[in-house]
Order: sequence, then C-alpha cells, then structure tokens
Amino acid sequence: MRIRPYLPAPAGLLACGLLLWLAAQPLRSYDLFFHLAGGRYILEHGFSRVDPFSLTGTAGWVPHEWGFGVLCALLLKTLGAAGPALFVAALIAANVLLLHVALRRAGASDAHLLALVALGLVLGVQSSTWPQERPFHIGQLFFVLAVLGLQAWRAGNGRWLWAFPVLGLAWANLHGSWPLGPALLASSALGQSLDDPTPASRRRTVRALAAALAMFLVAGLSPDGLHIYLYPLQHALLPSTQTIYEWRPLDLEYRWSWAYLALFAGFFFVVGRARARRIAVLLPALVLGIAALKVQRHAPFAAVLLALALMEHAGLAHASESPSVFERLRARMERGLSAWSAGTSLALWPGIALLALVVMHAGRPLPVETRTHATIPVHLLQALREQPPGRVLNRFILGGPISYFAGAGFKVFIDSRNDPFPPAIHDAYEQLVLSRPGWEEALERYDPDYLVWDTVNPGNLLLDHLRERGGWREAVRDGGYVLWVRERSK
Repeated sequence: MRIRPYLPAPAGLLACGLLLWLAAQPLRSYDLFFHLAGGRYILEHGFSRVDPFSLTGTAGWVPHEWGFGVLCALLLKTLGAAGPALFVAALIAANVLLLHVALRRAGASDAHLLALVALGLVLGVQSSTWPQERPFHIGQLFFVLAVLGLQAWRAGNGRWLWAFPVLGLAWANLHGSWPLGPALLASSALGQSLDDPTPASRRRTVRALAAALAMFLVAGLSPDGLHIYLYPLQHALLPSTQTIYEWRPLDLEYRWSWAYLALFAGFFFVVGRARARRIAVLLPALVLGIAALKVQRHAPFAAVLLALALMEHAGLAHASESPSVFERLRARMERGLSAWSAGTSLALWPGIALLALVVMHAGRPLPVETRTHATIPVHLLQALREQPPGRVLNRFILGGPISYFAGAGFKVFIDSRNDPFPPAIHDAYEQLVLSRPGWEEALERYDPDYLVWDTVNPGNLLLDHLRERGGWREAVRDGGYVLWVRERSK
C-alpha cells in the first residue's frame, strides 16, 4: 500500500495544527455572546425589528449576521461549549487550505516556496483575528471561495458565474463583508476586458457584470430586507464606529500590520519586474489594498488579493541570465518542497482531526460556563441572572455577555453591536465612564436597577460617585468587575 497519499502536505500540516490549537482555546470574544444571545432569541421567537436586549437600542435590531449566531447556538446544543470554538477553528483551517489552493493556481507550477511565503504573510495579517469567535472568519472563507470561482471564470469556465449569486445570498446572511464579493467580481471583470479588449472578452465581461449585480441584489432576500444595501455605508459613517479599533487606519503598533506592509512591498516589487501586467488582478488588489491602509478591517481581505497578484506576476517576471547564489538556494528549496508536496494529502488530516473532535465533544458536551475565558465575569453574570429582571447600566464590552448569561429580561444600556444605539446613547455612555458633566442626568434618564462595572480607572470614577450618593449595595465582585444592586425605597 502506498503511504504517500496519506501523508500531509505542508499547508495541510499547518491547517491541522491550527485546527487543534484553536479548538482547545476557551471562548473569549465578548462579541460572540451577543451573537449567541441573538441566535438563541431567533430560534425561540423569530426575527424582530425591536431590539430585544436593550431599551436604548432605538435604531432597531439589525441582525445582519444572524446566521452566525444561529449556527453557534445550534452547535452549543449539540457540542456544548466546544461548538463555537470548533466552528471557528474549522473555518480558519478551511481558509488556510483553500487559500493555498488559490495561491498555487495563481502562480507557476514550480512556485511552491513563493506560495508558502505568500500564504505565511497573509496568515500573518489574519492571525490577529484567530483568537476571536466572530463571523468575519466566515467572511474571509467566502472571500477565498469567490476568488476560486473568479479564477475558474478567468480560465474560461463561464458556468462558475452561476455560483456567485448563491454565494452572495449565504454571505449576506452570515457576515457584513458581503459587498466585497460583487465588488471583486465586477472589478476583475472590468480589468479582464482591458487585458483582452476583444468582442468575445467584452461579452464575457457583460455576463460577469450581470452575475455581480445578481450577487448584490440577492442580499436583499435577507431578513433585513432592502435596508441591507444601505447598512454598510450607514455603519461606516457612524461617529461611534470611528472609535472601534478595526475601523481605524493601519496601526503599526501591531505586528500583523508589518506583515501587511511586507506583502504590499513584495507586491510592488514583483509587479514592477513583470514583463506584462494583468489589470484583472491588479485593479481589485490596489483598490482594496489602499482602502486597508485607511480602514484596517479590510486588511485580511486585501492581503489575499495582494498575495494572488504577487503570485501571478511572479510567473511573468524577467528570468535571470546568470542565477545568483540566492536563486540556486531557492531552486534547491523548491525541489525539496515539490518532493514533499507531490502526491500528499491537503485536507485529510485536518478532516480527521475535526471529525475526532466533533465525536469527542458530542459524546460529552460541556456547559458554556466551563470554557469561557477568565476575562469574562461569568460568576457575576450568573448572580445577575438570579435577580429580578431590570435595567442594567454596564460597560460596553459586557453587554453581549449580560444578554446571553443573564437573558433578554436584563436590558443593557449599551453593547458592542454598536449600531443599534443612537449617538445620544454613545455620548451618555462616555459621560458616565469619564464622569463628564451631564453624567448624573444620563444616569437618571436611564434609571438602572443594576450596575455591572469595572473597578479600575476610569471605571472607578462612577463607582466613587455612586458610593458617595448612596442607594446602591454591592452584590458580587468577580475579578475586576462588580455587580451593584439599586436599593429603592418602598
């Protein structure tokens, strides 16, 4: 029996390692819990335009990523606390495998080393998102699926255009990055018509643009309806959005940003040396690549396009007449990687590992409280659940965990969904956190029954003020957080 087909390829080994590591991590994303709360609410009550978790979310509940919450809530029922972690680990592993396939298709047949280097740089950019159980992992995976479909279309397989509207429909119900799909297809099609300005190419471009339009329009079939078309713009223009880390310009204090800049520099170097340039890959790569410098949320997607353009133009670079020592070393490494990769399996071992983990956790599902990271005060939130329902004045990041662990009967003041809350609530929240003038009026307007707050600066400012005023008692202290209960006169 030949053993080589059962050995892991380099990218398969990497994907398997990531899968096992990420699946063992505790749940740590504050945002995961508002997705879980939303998914549970939808399964129990259906969709609602009225925010079920807060009285201050007057902009309405916009469950544009409802599919992720529902999937995670269902996985919790079958696999316990490991469900969301396994889901995210599987998404990331699948993204690694499919991205490797896309990079190999874009480059020359002997460019194993360059493909792995490009893969490493892209994963270096995306690695900052790995510890977070959030739906952008689905967005990243669907983006690579769109890239693979686009590659098939550019290779002459026009039937792949039918897959784009189907992909767009699923994408729009799972993650807010869905507009990148039709934008990628449309910009690549326009670039292809410039690369090959023949009548046949123009007809192919028209069909691709029609598929991109259909991919855009099917998003309106989501529960959010036609509002989904305006939501990305409305969200980007919110003043509160500008304060969120991922919506800020590229921040060089983070190591992943240097991986992005290295990829950008490599892209310009390789494209500059190419004998010819292909606008079909350069146009979307440059547009999104520059956009990511302004809004770093786009960097994980832009890195994919930059790496693909780099791979494709590396095959068009001028060959060196007299190979240098570096070129000879590269050729030797290429031969070694080629020998390793030939006939080995890409997805076998990640698939076996995922199946084993699913079977193990399905047989013994654990409650979510047992695998929640210590930064989330689960004990405090369980104590809150034992209280009568009421209004909770809380820190921004704890809104989702309160809605999940305590339930929708405890109406949070604000949470990290961000967009349901009008600017006045964001302003009032800043007044309360920083004890700015007007905080007392904001407190009285909301009239909370409970306070879930942190004890360190600046959280201690409000605690000090309320301690002086009286009328509150401390019920639970959990790590750096406290639960205070309002003592109302009868």
